[in-house]
Amino acid sequence: MFTLSMSLVLTYSFIQTQSILTQISENGSKRDLAMNAARAGMTDALNRMNSLDWAGVRDQYQRTFQSDSDGSSTYTVSFAASGNTLDSVLELEVHSLGVWTSATNNNMRSEYQITAKVKLVPRLAGRTILPGDSADANDSIPNAGHFDLITQYALFAERGSNSLILDPCDRIDGNLWLDDRLNMYDDPAWSSSIRSTFMQDLGNRFVTFPAGSTNVSDATVHYPHPIAGNITFYETPSSSVRNDLSNLKVSWSTTDQALTIPSPDYSHFSTYRLYAGGPEYQAVALGSSLYNVTLGPTPDNPLGIFYRSGSLYVYDNVIVQGTLVSTSRITFSGKGIYITAFNWKGMDGTPIIADSDLWPRIPTLVADKIDFERETQTTIEGAVVCHDDLDGGGGSVAYPDASDIQFTGTATVSSIEQPHSIVSLRENQFLGNLTADGNYAIWLSTSGSGNTGTTGTWYPIVGIDNQNQQLTIRGEINHVAPTGYRIRLHKQELSQIRGPVCAERFNFRRLNEWVLSSSLWNNRAYFWDLENQLRVILGYSLIGFSEWLEIPLNYPGWDSYYQQYGLNLEPTLHIQHLVDHEYRWEPPLFQPYDGGEANADYSGYRWSLIDWSESP
Repeated sequence: MFTLSMSLVLTYSFIQTQSILTQISENGSKRDLAMNAARAGMTDALNRMNSLDWAGVRDQYQRTFQSDSDGSSTYTVSFAASGNTLDSVLELEVHSLGVWTSATNNNMRSEYQITAKVKLVPRLAGRTILPGDSADANDSIPNAGHFDLITQYALFAERGSNSLILDPCDRIDGNLWLDDRLNMYDDPAWSSSIRSTFMQDLGNRFVTFPAGSTNVSDATVHYPHPIAGNITFYETPSSSVRNDLSNLKVSWSTTDQALTIPSPDYSHFSTYRLYAGGPEYQAVALGSSLYNVTLGPTPDNPLGIFYRSGSLYVYDNVIVQGTLVSTSRITFSGKGIYITAFNWKGMDGTPIIADSDLWPRIPTLVADKIDFERETQTTIEGAVVCHDDLDGGGGSVAYPDASDIQFTGTATVSSIEQPHSIVSLRENQFLGNLTADGNYAIWLSTSGSGNTGTTGTWYPIVGIDNQNQQLTIRGEINHVAPTGYRIRLHKQELSQIRGPVCAERFNFRRLNEWVLSSSLWNNRAYFWDLENQLRVILGYSLIGFSEWLEIPLNYPGWDSYYQQYGLNLEPTLHIQHLVDHEYRWEPPLFQPYDGGEANADYSGYRWSLIDWSESP
């Protein structure tokens, strides 16, 4: 009896074990079906992302992978933003959930999850072309209208009749496009003959020609001549304007192509994407004014767009690494203002994304109207888009109440995290008496192109390392080869734009100190002529009218301003467009390349796989 019972127990145990093993095998089989479905889903998702079929991060879908009498297996694909740092804004998580479900019991199911982390690799113009790539493939979104043509000019004035009003102490480095009239130097109450003499002297003094040429198109225009570039007119200039340009020795031409600034859609800045199909971001909403604040990009606002619905006033000590947008007017009133589009570099200047130097930048300023008040001290780096009129300039020559320290020499410069660059002096200087509060600035010489000769611009000094002979400056600039520099007190009233600027019309104000009565201008011309008569008698070379006006000793008994500074042309409004960047009219920056039939294999985005995980 005992033997029979033991046999039954052993038999039952064996059957039970076999049943469990069979169940485990069946479970494993169902898990494999779910795993295969998940892997098929991931393959489908990655192929879809590399094609024109991908609908973006919101794309979510389910597909049946396999179905039979036992059940069916499906995969569900979804996408999500990944990471919470600026260097991860191009990353996405791709989720593929594989599920096997019994045909007879919905509660009998097996799941398998795969998560892949991928990073968008935008194909940019100028990149290194590797095997499997094509230079024809470009993910950059084409700009609206004529924006690409407009950004080739340092200054673009869409409308007339006075497209550009220019006065002494204004300077433009680069080419100009003007719809209609150029109005120059009409505010001073001088006679037409004195005005003509002054402008002729500027042309003779600051314009040079290559050997054997007198053609103004071959000329090189030197600082601080008011216009260092060629002017393209849509309307043929009047005879008086042509005479002014001849006196100044400025090259000009006409065109029958009417360029226009694209119409604005501010909603594309308030809510935006980095790339078509990518995560959506919200610009930071601003109040009516900015004061004593530093703003920059964040993972939630990677382009650093700061948006004002209405007018915006910018006062002292405002630094913005990004884009200021106003649906009305931006007025710059304060000192120590610096605005620049984000350059995708970290604290030490190392790019946080690949090919950051090739990345397109959106405009630094976008507004209906823009006004740089006379007393402001503002620097803008990047493109400026103004849909109505831009006014500015007219700041007096003024310096802070500090020691008058001056140095000259040569230096190299490298940009680090915006808004700073490091200047390395090549000659040993004692920097101990300088201060890092912006009272001092360094002029760095820059070579222009075309008609623009050697020029430069001022950068405030905000850090001093006497031991290593280095200065930290506010501004983005690189000079691998040594360039000339000057250090001195920083101008307190100065508007600088380093990048292309477009508007309907420009009105650059006069300096009040240049507005003399006609009798005083006649007085200046009389004494200048008298000195040159004396120079002839003494055998000295003649002095030009503009140079004579700069000498403080020629103003005995005048106001202290003239006895200290004279009337010089050192710009208090300076526009430069010397460095070419790729600019986008508005976000997004990228869209999947459509190669059509000829380049179908290169259509869609391209992604790199950076992580992969699986979990049953």
